[in-house]
Amino acid sequence: MMTPPLRTRSAAAARADENEPVTSPVDQARTRVRAGVGAGLDRVVQEVRDARDRFVASDPGRARQRIAVRVFVAVGSTLLVEWALAALLRQPPRLLILFGGVLAMLLATGVKDAGRRGAAVTVLIGTGLALLSASIGVLIAPHHLASLIGFVSISFLAVWLRRFGPRWFALGFVFWQSYFFTLFLQAPRSELPVLWVALLVAAGWVGLLLVTVLHPDPRRTLDRTVVALRARARAAISAALDVLDEPDNARTLRRLRRQLVQVDEVALLLDGQLAEPRALPAGVPPGRLRRWTVDVQIGLDAVCGAVRDIAARRDALPAAAVGDVRAVLTALGWGDRAGADRVAHALAAPDGRDVPALRRLGSAALFLLDTVGAWDSGALTDPARTDGSPDPLDVEEDDFEPAVTLVGGALPGSASLAERSLDQPDAARFAPSRWRLTTRQAVQAAVAAALAIVAGELISPQRFYWAVIAAFVAFAGAATSGETVSKSASRILGTVLGLFGAVALGEVTRGHPVWAALAVLVCIAAAFFVQVVSNSAMVFFFTVMLGQLYTLLGTFSDRVLILRLEETAVGALIGIGVSLLVLPTHSRATLRVARQTFFTALADLLDACGTTLRGEPVDRSALTLTVLVEDAGRQVVRARKALTRGRLFGANRLELRHRVSVLGACGAAARALAAAILDRGPDPALAAVCAELAEAARELAAAPTLRGTTPPGDGEARPGDGVRVLLDAVASATDGRRDPAYRAAARLNEALELLGPRSARETVPSS
Repeated sequence: MMTPPLRTRSAAAARADENEPVTSPVDQARTRVRAGVGAGLDRVVQEVRDARDRFVASDPGRARQRIAVRVFVAVGSTLLVEWALAALLRQPPRLLILFGGVLAMLLATGVKDAGRRGAAVTVLIGTGLALLSASIGVLIAPHHLASLIGFVSISFLAVWLRRFGPRWFALGFVFWQSYFFTLFLQAPRSELPVLWVALLVAAGWVGLLLVTVLHPDPRRTLDRTVVALRARARAAISAALDVLDEPDNARTLRRLRRQLVQVDEVALLLDGQLAEPRALPAGVPPGRLRRWTVDVQIGLDAVCGAVRDIAARRDALPAAAVGDVRAVLTALGWGDRAGADRVAHALAAPDGRDVPALRRLGSAALFLLDTVGAWDSGALTDPARTDGSPDPLDVEEDDFEPAVTLVGGALPGSASLAERSLDQPDAARFAPSRWRLTTRQAVQAAVAAALAIVAGELISPQRFYWAVIAAFVAFAGAATSGETVSKSASRILGTVLGLFGAVALGEVTRGHPVWAALAVLVCIAAAFFVQVVSNSAMVFFFTVMLGQLYTLLGTFSDRVLILRLEETAVGALIGIGVSLLVLPTHSRATLRVARQTFFTALADLLDACGTTLRGEPVDRSALTLTVLVEDAGRQVVRARKALTRGRLFGANRLELRHRVSVLGACGAAARALAAAILDRGPDPALAAVCAELAEAARELAAAPTLRGTTPPGDGEARPGDGVRVLLDAVASATDGRRDPAYRAAARLNEALELLGPRSARETVPSS
């Protein structure tokens, strides 16, 4: 599993080469040649593994790859079906192919139900909405003012429908796009029956594909997500090697933190998949897989934390010790249990020095290898217990509590936090209305559509709809003003870059309709493949696709593409302005709710740990609460990225980044603490520590803002001193400071100490 790039050979191998006898200069030359060839091959293997890991880790469960294949197959086959239908009906194929292809694209990308029945229901509802919207568009198209009013009204309804759940997010988009394409294609009333036939045939064909050959296998998706988790872990170990080589480079430390955050995101995705019974190996309870995932995170946190400590004092360590650290990381990465075990013993006391971080690294590496080995050996997924004894970590499926509810197979966005931010005491100064988030966004979409129509018609009465779509899409998947600004800016950038690609490719495919049609399919698949990674890249491919579509329609010209850019820029700017001025949902308020949610979840977890240590039953599993803490931490990171103030003007960027990294340290320490007490007997001293830490977390949750502290002078009390006194009692009652629970609680106390006041501490405010 753990297979990072081979940065160097192990220290033991290097010492073996140094001691190898060489009898002549010729032998020495041959040895150097062999070493050079071997190093070159190692480098090639490293680069291949690096590329594969980056690809696998960037697409957990192959979700993006699956959606790209779905849309390519669905749209491509639908075009052929519609072409055959047009020939059978002796109708011009243009209307059937374009309308059928658009509906195929919307259904293939929007239907994400886990079960076949749910997918069929979504297809049926989507077909009805598409027929209704397209019919309205065709019937009122001759009345220009009425069609514009209809466009604004449908923009409102398409967003308002999102309140009914994730399914209606996709259905609202089907409703809106069907109307939009009636304007784009300008279908006359006489062709309305043909349009109905095209939509019904496309929906029936795509629905059949979605419940058969294109239906995802949850079990395979789970296995692929595990592969992605392991690839992310390898990337984290690779980043740890960089930190060891460049301990003073802030960029390598940020890369390591970023890799650990991405590991946590894949782990959350994996945990969310455990709620689907069909994803689980037969007879294996989900609680066991949840514990395994948490153990992987704990082992990786411990390895990377030890490497950071070692790198900080690298100059004080012998060269042999640093070489052994590099060797154990390399052995860990290649899954070499024998090599890791051998070097880990050397780390215990290299050259007679007793360095705790080295011991922690050795034990953490072995723990990680043992954890991964449980999956590779099949012991984890074997429903039978080899020793015949019950596993206390196994829980029945009926008792398993999903901590993360996936939305279309992906982690949820910030909509729920944005909704809660509207109820904050100081929200009134930002928002004059207490409407639900979906209603507010529906109003924003309608206002933006109306303004985009006016501005777009001033630029081009025939192409104004591009401004409307740019304004409307700005509110798709965006819950806050910051997210809308980011999405709109990305759309403008993607359109600019896409123009160059469209012009270049248009010259190549002009006069070759088959190649242009194939380019359309490839661009659509590529757009949805990169959608999660980069909104700009998605818009780039869609702009290139539109150039090819205009080529097929015989209307391709540079002027049309320039109009596309102008209309898109105007629509995006209107979307930004409306999101900031009309019923805004501010990113900073959402970040505050995310931070409060994190500390509340952390306090709940610590309370559960304390209850367990007192020997009392708990209402919720500590593992479940651990996952909730991780998800809350992910939302903090997401909300921080959406802040427009920090991104546009640079205010408080470094401070916010530091605070988020400290919150990540809190989550990692709490996760390790929860795992350490699972198999522990009653411990009143440690229970008291958990109670104090929970109280500190609640103080931070209740604080309106996090505050910086004045560093205490010599002899002055520190905010975590009370917990340190309790921890000393724990150390005296156990194996001292080697106790994993003690170390986790101490790290958590130090992290909380950096974030804000406890009790009546004197503080100075900061943003």
